[in-house]
Amino acid sequence: MLSDLDAGAFLIVNLEGSDLVSQRYLTGFTGEGALLLSERGSLLLTDSRYTEQARREVPGLALKEVKGKYVAAVATAINELRVSRVAFAAKRMSHYWVQRLDEQAGAEMIALDDPVGGLRRVKHPEEMERIRRATKLAEAALTELLPKIEAGQSEQELALELELIMRRNGAEKAAFDLIVASGENSAHPHHRPQKRRLQKGDLLLFDIGAQVDGYCCDLTRVFAVGEVPVRTLEIYDLVLRANRAGVAAVKAGASGKAVDAVARQVIDEGGHKEHFGHGVGHGVGLEVHEAPSLSSVSEDTLETGMVVTVEPGVYLPGFGGTRIEDLVVVTKDGCEVLTSFPRDRLTEVG
Repeated sequence: MLSDLDAGAFLIVNLEGSDLVSQRYLTGFTGEGALLLSERGSLLLTDSRYTEQARREVPGLALKEVKGKYVAAVATAINELRVSRVAFAAKRMSHYWVQRLDEQAGAEMIALDDPVGGLRRVKHPEEMERIRRATKLAEAALTELLPKIEAGQSEQELALELELIMRRNGAEKAAFDLIVASGENSAHPHHRPQKRRLQKGDLLLFDIGAQVDGYCCDLTRVFAVGEVPVRTLEIYDLVLRANRAGVAAVKAGASGKAVDAVARQVIDEGGHKEHFGHGVGHGVGLEVHEAPSLSSVSEDTLETGMVVTVEPGVYLPGFGGTRIEDLVVVTKDGCEVLTSFPRDRLTEVG
């Protein structure tokens, strides 16, 4: 990795989760600290809260306990290496840290985009297995919840119950703040569950994910609370066709822009161009939103082993919205769909 960076060292700082994913990916350490990689070896700096954890999680990694300020300890470690250039991910390190190290470390700080993020795009088999487990767990939780849904329950109640089921079944936590959106709230793509109670005729959207061994999944399904209007069924069918078209377009060598265009065209031709504003998908792994991007402005090309979502939607303000999201693995000639929760028709609940 260092040979590609034109620097003598690479620095990761993970304080209060600022870059846990890069640190965990390269070392397996899940506590707070700073990781300094150089041609002379790797050094993990952490404090007394995490030293025993570090010895357990990364026993072969050189460890230094920080007793004062992290910035000063990292600057000292850089100076002791006597390197002239230290690279860092500008996307993940704060301006404060760069300023302080410019003042205290005797090395030039080299801003790069996100080199570890680039390494994480293609998933190794063990990463894929964790994502599969997370997906199965999330789908099992949704399956368990559906028979319990009744008109009168609130979005917040359903979100809490779903997360409890996932945790009872082995999830470390939810992969993100679960989205449960009913009625007109389902027209908000990133809605936060509220006290609104389900009513007959509502659309009910679940955008959910579990985290297993650090890895996330992401899927969206929409249901009807009781009988629904014909207009709702028409929108659901349109989004389903867009989803299928997008999934069929995923393969190694396809551009993120092209996959987005295929799914988007279906919705455009269905008369809802102005009702689909976000990209059609994104990468999933240690983060629920990571590279590559599937959007109209994407510059990414899909590679075998990438894990991406396909999630077109139609959102009608004041009425409701539908999004159908599947998680897929890019293969040479197409993709493997990891999500298996039924979505071929609008299912009634409650």
